[in-house]
Amino acid sequence: MNEADELLDLVDQNDDVIDTILRSKTNDSKTGFLRAAEAFIQNRDGRLWIPRRQMHKKIAPGGLDYSMGEHVISGESYLGACIRGFSEELNISVKESELEFIHKFAPIEKLDYFRSLYIYRSDEVPSYNPQDFTGYEWLTAKELLKRLQNGEPAKRSLQETVIYLIQHKLA
Repeated sequence: MNEADELLDLVDQNDDVIDTILRSKTNDSKTGFLRAAEAFIQNRDGRLWIPRRQMHKKIAPGGLDYSMGEHVISGESYLGACIRGFSEELNISVKESELEFIHKFAPIEKLDYFRSLYIYRSDEVPSYNPQDFTGYEWLTAKELLKRLQNGEPAKRSLQETVIYLIQHKLA
């Protein structure tokens, strides 16, 4: 399916489905929030696999990103979107048991998404989709946070997420 034509659920402040919307229409005026699944690959040294987005990407072109990030399509669970994202973006077949749920984030200012975060532990560099990413680095959470605080381009929610990981000693 064309990404722009994905059907997404719109949810209320309690993350309950209230409607659906085509992904191509998400910038139009809407009432409700969207859902996303995000994950980091973390190696045995505690470093996170951080890819750099392609310049053609609509959101954060050329910026740092989660190891995996996916919209949750209509009727799909956060976990299902995460598993699908690993397959589509990174060519990794992950099982539910290999993903550790970390936290569900509520929408923040200028980012109207509920986001569920997972960690997948592996030392292997994924065979990532070159249409999504130009390259990658293995970074500690503190190294990543410093770069984000210094203005390195990235997805808007990445800094909040990395601060959460550091505060909770998860990375």
